[in-house]
Amino acid sequence: MINVSSPYSIAVIVVLVAFISRLAIRRLAHRYTTDIRYVPKPPGGSWIWGHELEPLSGSCGVVYSSWFDKYGPVVRIGGALGHDDILVTVDPAALSHIFTKSTYGYAKSSLVRSIVDRTMGKGLVWAEGEEHRRMRAHLSSVFTAENTRNMFEDVKVSTDRVVAKLISHLRAHDGNATVHITEWTNHATLDIIGRIGFAYDFGCGESPAAQKITVWWEQTVSKGMTRVGRIAPIIIRTFPFIVSLPLPIIRAQGALKLTIKKLAEELYVKASANPELSKGKDLLSTLIRANFRERRNISKDELLDHICTFVMVGHETTAGVLGHTIHALAQNPDMQDKLRKEILEFGTEPTYDDILTKLPYLDAVTKEGFRVFPPSAHTERTALHDDVLPLRKPIVTPEGKTLTSLHIKKGQLIQVPSLALDRMHGVWKDGATFLPERWLNPGELPSPSELTQGWSNLFIFSEGPRMCIGYRLAILEFKVILSSLIKTFVFHDTGAKIEYIWANTLQPKVVGKEGLHLPVRVTLADQ
Repeated sequence: MINVSSPYSIAVIVVLVAFISRLAIRRLAHRYTTDIRYVPKPPGGSWIWGHELEPLSGSCGVVYSSWFDKYGPVVRIGGALGHDDILVTVDPAALSHIFTKSTYGYAKSSLVRSIVDRTMGKGLVWAEGEEHRRMRAHLSSVFTAENTRNMFEDVKVSTDRVVAKLISHLRAHDGNATVHITEWTNHATLDIIGRIGFAYDFGCGESPAAQKITVWWEQTVSKGMTRVGRIAPIIIRTFPFIVSLPLPIIRAQGALKLTIKKLAEELYVKASANPELSKGKDLLSTLIRANFRERRNISKDELLDHICTFVMVGHETTAGVLGHTIHALAQNPDMQDKLRKEILEFGTEPTYDDILTKLPYLDAVTKEGFRVFPPSAHTERTALHDDVLPLRKPIVTPEGKTLTSLHIKKGQLIQVPSLALDRMHGVWKDGATFLPERWLNPGELPSPSELTQGWSNLFIFSEGPRMCIGYRLAILEFKVILSSLIKTFVFHDTGAKIEYIWANTLQPKVVGKEGLHLPVRVTLADQ
C-alpha cells in the first residue's frame, strides 16, 4: 500500500496528475484548434489502445478498407496510449499534397525511421529533407531508363539460374513438389541486385551471405508477424527507449543489418583497392566515386548504409509481389493458362522491348499483382509544420458545413494504408479481387480523378520526389522472372488459407500456423 503522506509518494502523485492534466489539455487543444474534429471517426475504440488494435485483428488492410467504404477516404482514429487522434487517408488530393507538392513538409514518422535504421541503416529510404534530396541526386543516375535497359542481360541470367535450380528440385521430387514460393523468387531478385548493383554473386541463394541474409530476414519478419510483434510498434511510438532493449525482434533486425554491412565493407574494400572497379555505372561504382571525390557529401558510413538499403529494398519487395502473384495465378488456373499461352505463342525469346511493350496480358498481370499485393502496404507521415491538407472528396460535417480541406497542426500523424488505397471498392468496384483483365480495357478502369499520380495510377511506388528510385528495374525483373517461371512450370493451389500481415513489408501467413510461409505446388509445364 502506498503511503500518501511520504514525500516520495506525494511527488509521484503530483507528477502523474501533472502528466495527465498536460495530456488532456494538449489533446483538447489539438482537437479544437484544428479541423480534425470534423473528420469521421469509427465508433468504439479503447481508452488504452484507441482504434489502433482493430486493423491488426485480421488480414492486412481489411479493417481500413471497411472504414473507407463506410466513412469515405479520410478517417480519424483514436491513438493508443494517450496519443493524439490519427488521420488515416487515401484521398488522392491529400496524398498528392503530402508526397508531391509538400514532400519535405511531411516526414516519415520517428517509428518508421527507427525501423528502417535498425534493418537497413541511414540510407535513401531513411533520409528526409535536404539530406534525401542530396542522396537521391547522387543515386538517380544508376536507375535511368538507359541503365535499366543495360541491366536486362543480368536479369535474364539470374532468372535462368533460379529456373534451372527449381527444375532440379522438382526432378529430385518426381516432378512434383510444394515449395515456399517467395523463397524462390527471393533467390532470383537477390542475385539480380548483387550482379547489377555490386558485381557480386549471391549464388542463387547458396552463398554464405545469401543464407545469412535469408535467415535473419525470416526471423525478423516471423517475429513481427506475431501478436506481440504487431502491437510492439504502437508501444514503441510512446516509449522509444524500448528499441535499446535486447528483445528478440530488435536483435534480429540488428543482426540483419550487421550481416549486410559486413558484406558491404568487403565490397567497399575490394572496389577501393582497384580503380577499374569504380569506373562503371553500377551502384557501387557510383558510390565509390562519390566517396573518393566528394567526401564532404558522402561518407564511408553513408556508402555502407546505401548498400544495405539497396540489398534489402532491391530484392525483398519485388520478390514478395512475385510470390503473391504466383499464388494468385495458382488459385486462378485459367488466368495462368492464358498468360502461359501468350508467352509461348510469342515464339522467340522476348527482348527488353518485347517484355515491356509486346505482351499485353503479362503487362496486365504485372499491374494487377502490384495493385493487389503492394509490398509497402502501410506507411505513415508526420506534419513538420501547420498546414492545410486539400481533399478531393469534401467532408460534410453534422452541422452541414462542407470542408474541401483540413487545417492540421504540426506533429499530426497521418497513416497511409496503401494496400487499402489500391483495393478500394469505391474506386475498383471489386478491389480485393485479383483480375488482370481489368487492365485490358482502359475504358473500364476508374477515372483519373479517383486515382493517385503514381505508376499506372497506383500508389505502389509512391509518387513525387520520393517515388521509388528503382521502379523501372522492379517492373523489368518482375516481368522477366514471372514470364520465365510461367513458361517452364505450372503452379497449383494447395488449398491453404492465406492471410497477409504487415511486418516491414506485406508478408504471407498460413492461417492457424506461425511464421512466414506461402505454399504453392509446382510441376513442370511440359508434363
